[in-house]
Amino acid sequence: MRIRVSSGIWLLIGALICIIILVLALFLAVLPQRSKTSEIEDKISSVDASIQQERNRLNQLKQYEKDPEQFQRQIDALKERLPERVELADIIEQIDHAAEEAGLDFYSFKPNLPVLADKVYVVTLQVQLHGRYFNLIEFFNHVERLPRSFKVVQLNITESDSGLPFIAIDLTIRAFFTTDIGVEKLVSS
Repeated sequence: MRIRVSSGIWLLIGALICIIILVLALFLAVLPQRSKTSEIEDKISSVDASIQQERNRLNQLKQYEKDPEQFQRQIDALKERLPERVELADIIEQIDHAAEEAGLDFYSFKPNLPVLADKVYVVTLQVQLHGRYFNLIEFFNHVERLPRSFKVVQLNITESDSGLPFIAIDLTIRAFFTTDIGVEKLVSS
């Protein structure tokens, strides 16, 4: 007994074999090339970013070439904002002045011992002020314009004893200086 297969079935089997060969060709030839292409595109974008960074550096160097004293002026301005000594009296005076100008009451001040961080000494201060919210914003504006560099690292606002709109403002402020001269007075007291 012989089974006879029609020509339509052979055509269908041939089409399936062609589809399987195309799918295998896709997985074996096209997809690896596509991943190589994406790797090359990543490298190209990395090189483009590097080129842009170098162009920016070149433009900056050209600006310095036009005005070589510009760099020294920037260093001098930074040195002015970073005094040599801790000068706690000066820190208190400047923060009190900023608070007074902003319409806040300077309530308390507690310095911590200075620490050395990246070749600069840092003294952390706990400051409490009382006033209104918009006076606090004005205080921050005054702190930005102070001759010494201060950085507010923590802010906590609570309702004051007088009730709202008056608030109690607890700040953690860092002040910076460059030498350890005068630090021994803080340690001994």
